[in-house]
Amino acid sequence: MQHIDGILPHPHASAEGYDASFFLREIPEIGESSVDEETILRHGALLYEYLRQKRICEQCKGFERCGKAGDMRGFEQVLEITPRGLATRVRRCMPFREYVVKDRVRRYAQLAGVTEIGDEFRFENFPDEQAQKYPKVFRYAQEFARNWGPQEAPRAGLYLFGPPGVGKTHLMFAVFRELQLRGVPSLVVRSDSLFDHMRHVIAAGEDLEPFLETLSTVPVLGIDEFAQERANEFSMEKLFRIVNYRFHHKLSTWFTSNFSPPDAYRRGGDDLLDTVAPLRSRVMSMCILVKMDGPDARQRRLRTLV
Repeated sequence: MQHIDGILPHPHASAEGYDASFFLREIPEIGESSVDEETILRHGALLYEYLRQKRICEQCKGFERCGKAGDMRGFEQVLEITPRGLATRVRRCMPFREYVVKDRVRRYAQLAGVTEIGDEFRFENFPDEQAQKYPKVFRYAQEFARNWGPQEAPRAGLYLFGPPGVGKTHLMFAVFRELQLRGVPSLVVRSDSLFDHMRHVIAAGEDLEPFLETLSTVPVLGIDEFAQERANEFSMEKLFRIVNYRFHHKLSTWFTSNFSPPDAYRRGGDDLLDTVAPLRSRVMSMCILVKMDGPDARQRRLRTLV
């Protein structure tokens, strides 16, 4: 039986005819673990099936197009080498886990009051004067949007604050537009819409937990107009829960706000609620703080009838 170009024979073929050198060549880890030839041959059928499944996974084009059959869809085999011999176990593969996250994001996107990101929010049409004024910020946002993936090491989000019209929302939306085009699970919400939808869920007698879990666990979350909504115990409790989870799990979270972090949820020099201080502390620790200034770009587009 011939082994051609690294491709195994038909799925229903057997391991018969493959010697120990074949498995040592195709599965380097058994050679690195000094498994003897007798053990390899005794587990030939197991190693053959492990290698066949591995070849399918190497050609993976996503869970929805998984080439495996039946109950093996969404699973990958892991080879275990022990003093007693060889064994395999199965675990959920990364494409399946990514599919679950994306599906959950899709299902709760409308419920979350997700802001639609149109083509007007692109890096290409971000105001040149602001891009030149904040070149490091602009490059960081572009690099994150175009290259970062959930399998990589955590990267901090940006907390963009400053007066209206200086490009905060434009820059953050450009990031999320690119992430969504690349299929990276991500959500952008306006803080006021976020809590309105929470209240609607409760009023409708529906379970709020899946919604909160989605916002807490989505790989990248953006909150626009942070600290603009009317804070109360309900909203701050839920917001703290989301931010606290993301803080401890180092999940990238982006914010835009008219308020500097020390001034968020403060009125007259006092915190609105007791949960504000720990919330603010976490936000400042999990983000890169960026103050943006400049003229209000929206004022330049004003039209009048005289």
